[in-house]
Amino acid sequence: MPLRSLGRAIVLGSALLGSVVASSLLTACTTSPWQATYTALSTEPLSPTADVRIRAVSWERLEPVLRDLDAEAAKSDAPPEEWPADLRSKRQATLLDALQVTRDAGGVDIIGRSAFKTTDTVEPEDGQLAALARQKGANLVVYSRSYLGKTEKIVQEPVTTYSSGSESWWGSDARRRRRHVDFSETSTSWVPMKIQADEHFFVAYFLRTK
Repeated sequence: MPLRSLGRAIVLGSALLGSVVASSLLTACTTSPWQATYTALSTEPLSPTADVRIRAVSWERLEPVLRDLDAEAAKSDAPPEEWPADLRSKRQATLLDALQVTRDAGGVDIIGRSAFKTTDTVEPEDGQLAALARQKGANLVVYSRSYLGKTEKIVQEPVTTYSSGSESWWGSDARRRRRHVDFSETSTSWVPMKIQADEHFFVAYFLRTK
């Protein structure tokens, strides 16, 4: 069932840095990074043609709220699912406010979250995020990005080598003339090279509004 309070959904705010570190190994995945790092709370697929809204919220607004929620969870002696309903509702309202969701918290289900860091180009509006939202049952995705700075990245670069020379041989005709030909050729191989690249952090919350 969808969760309308943060309860067990506290995993959407806590252990954020740990999930990012793990996701840094996903650059070679064939699936999108949104899908590869998705944490599910509910699976109620929407129609493939259902409208999904994608919008951004600033990391400067979201990050301090996530850290406060994590710090509060770390101090608790009880697991999130045992927290009183009023505390869970308060925490969900805090998160939704940070996400600039103006609808009453009781009318919003938190479906899941994706979080990753990458040096690849990521375009939240390219359709992959919306497709995953439909698959998971969300009709609103709020994402945030943060620039982490430069980092080292291994890329495959082409290296071309050139060779030339000549060949000669005796002909097989009756006059046994010596034949000669010059040649040149190239070959390309791909080798790993270390470069400096811009790194960004992305987090997306998948919501279902009613």
